[in-house]
Amino acid sequence: MAKNAPLTEDEAQELFSELDDSGVIDPLLAHRRVRGGDAAKADDEARREDVQVGLNLRRARRAKVDPLSEQDPSGSKAGEAISRTAILCIVGVLLFVVGMQIVYGVSRRLNTANLSECADYETVTNAMQSGVEWGNGFTQFPEQFTVDEADERTGVVEVSVVDTQSKNELELLSNSQIQASALSTNALLNEKINRVVYKVYALTDDKGNFAHDQLFGFVPATGTRRAMLTFVWTKEKSANTTYIDWNLKIIGMNDKLTDKIQTQVNSVSSLTDDTQVKQSQIDEEAVERQMEHMLHGREIFRGGAAKKKPSDVLPQPSE
Repeated sequence: MAKNAPLTEDEAQELFSELDDSGVIDPLLAHRRVRGGDAAKADDEARREDVQVGLNLRRARRAKVDPLSEQDPSGSKAGEAISRTAILCIVGVLLFVVGMQIVYGVSRRLNTANLSECADYETVTNAMQSGVEWGNGFTQFPEQFTVDEADERTGVVEVSVVDTQSKNELELLSNSQIQASALSTNALLNEKINRVVYKVYALTDDKGNFAHDQLFGFVPATGTRRAMLTFVWTKEKSANTTYIDWNLKIIGMNDKLTDKIQTQVNSVSSLTDDTQVKQSQIDEEAVERQMEHMLHGREIFRGGAAKKKPSDVLPQPSE
């Protein structure tokens, strides 16, 4: 192994120039030795010079606290850097969410079928899968569906769905009517379509109760398929006028189903107060208002305590 060349006298003096007699590093010691202890300089001037040299050495050492950081080696701006990074992350997340919503909305509209332009098996199937525009949003349809007929030559669109979301007949009627209206309106805008049939089925258990999906749809409903309602939308154009009449016919609203829906509606309305007004209540309110009017005295204009008592205006019992 090759040995290093011995240090020269100047190199050894420079190496140990900051060590005092006790072996402790003194940064000002090398400066004093270079200055050579010039007696011509005043003591206060030498002291100021030593202080300035010490400050410069401290700044130089402070700049070497973190040699990996070129802009902030001391870490004094770490708080600003953390805040700036947090703000950038929040802004980035918000921009990502907004961008995803825009992309989803555009993709949804591009994939939504427009039955007013073309109504065939493919477009109706796509409409049932992706939904159709209705109002300011979209209307979704049940996952289980079949397209029975979709032909512009016959002018008929007919679909069948299995509702596994509704819990009773009232919810099934409400949900199905919205879905049938959205699909029919979209299809009847097509000049070649004159009739839209929307058949609704439900799954029931042994007791006849509706079976619906549970745990946010992770547990699908099972049961016997049962025909419930059929919505038939037709479009007729009168020869004498320029108006186009749209007609709706609901098939399946028998007495039994109607009674169940009425009972479910009443079960909700029964939670409110009875709105029926009886004649006795009207008479009592009239007497109460007359009594209040008779109790009024000058105090209603001047303020103060009431001048009359209820006993003064109440009819005296006959002896």
